[in-house]
Amino acid sequence: MKKIQILLLALSLSLAGCYTDRDDLDNDGSNPEVPEIPQETENQFVSEDGEVYSTGLECTGNGTYNVNTENLLEGLMVPDTLPEAFDLSENLPPVGDQGELGSCVSWATSYYLKSFQEKIESGLQYSEANIFSPSYTYNQLTTDDCGGTSIPETLALIEEQGVAPLEFFPYTATECESQPDEAVIAAAAEARISDFKGLSGENMLAEMKALIIHQQPIVIGAVLSPEFGKTDSFGLSAYRTHTVDYDDVTCHAMLVVGFDDEVNAFKIVNSWGEGWGDDGFVWIDYQAFENISDEDAPFKVINQAYVAYDL
Repeated sequence: MKKIQILLLALSLSLAGCYTDRDDLDNDGSNPEVPEIPQETENQFVSEDGEVYSTGLECTGNGTYNVNTENLLEGLMVPDTLPEAFDLSENLPPVGDQGELGSCVSWATSYYLKSFQEKIESGLQYSEANIFSPSYTYNQLTTDDCGGTSIPETLALIEEQGVAPLEFFPYTATECESQPDEAVIAAAAEARISDFKGLSGENMLAEMKALIIHQQPIVIGAVLSPEFGKTDSFGLSAYRTHTVDYDDVTCHAMLVVGFDDEVNAFKIVNSWGEGWGDDGFVWIDYQAFENISDEDAPFKVINQAYVAYDL
């Protein structure tokens, strides 16, 4: 009896495995090809209210700070006294939204940083003629996979080619296949950087403040945990000290544009639109930058930082 039960069970499992839902068949009775649905979650951040935002920075995601020893910022003069607060955001272009693409690095560098530099130089009001396109660098670096990119790789392209303004190469939030032609590349050459340097991670607060007061925003890479952007005790959208679970993080690039000792944080412009954070901005606690050299710190989220100089 037991052998019969086993045979019946095996037969039923075999039939179940061969069963095909008739709705899944083409008219000729064959199985159609099921389109592959992308399961990409690596370049996504999910907020506490369930909103999904794209990120896109290539990094290890474990909070370790990467020092660019071959291109290191050295000899920076830090004043004996620094102001308690400083803000460069009034000279930024309008806060933008990277949409579905993993283009955060190009937003931080090509859109915010390069537009800021040209605005400081020219003094002109912003328009599509002097706001620079994230797609120009992002599309060239990703071609058609629309994945993540690196900060030094993007800055190297801006040093070599520059960035085209939006009027020549608009940003598209749904594709990365479009490539600049010769005329667009020629226009981009007007907006290059002369050099870029990585910060060592030593004396980080003082160096970053010194750069900011001299009109030099800093491009940073950060590990984002679910605590990113939560409202703090000051009523700000912020990223405050906590123990990070590195199994639940993504990596993101942003631009540091200010600081305020009263709230103990740097002001950061993000690329998730004005509806996110404080009209598109977030404050990252000073402690995140002080923890860079502390291997045992539970709140290690800054993994790189770069400054770029206008040509």
